[in-house]
Amino acid sequence: MKNLKIIILFIVVFVFIAMLLNAGPPKPIVLSEGKKIPLMQGSYCWRKISGVECVDKISPPEIINQHKIIPVTISPQSEINITFKKAPIEKINVEEWVNHSKSKTMSVEDNVFSAPKDNGIYIYIISGKWEKGSSSYILTIKVE
Repeated sequence: MKNLKIIILFIVVFVFIAMLLNAGPPKPIVLSEGKKIPLMQGSYCWRKISGVECVDKISPPEIINQHKIIPVTISPQSEINITFKKAPIEKINVEEWVNHSKSKTMSVEDNVFSAPKDNGIYIYIISGKWEKGSSSYILTIKVE
């Protein structure tokens, strides 16, 4: 009976470690005005136990449309806060997309950027780099 408990404990620990080593990119939490803004996984390359996995996704507007993501409504120029459980090794990058093409790189300070002052629907891509690879995430907001 004692040997069985040790074997079960060993298996549980092994599975837990394997899951940690095979986990994908860290997903951020994005908040503005106390509202959580939903994200979709964008393109990424990530080192796992089995090797490097690279996934190239369709454009951010197509991802938003395909998954029927509804933009979160926030006020003009409100702060958008990005939090990762595991911080990237470099400063994160945020790009605003307009009419199916990259429009501009946003100014990001301490993982915070500001919503535009003009009303409308905006799509952003957040990207970062970690020891195990790089990843991007897509979000959409409605400013009014």
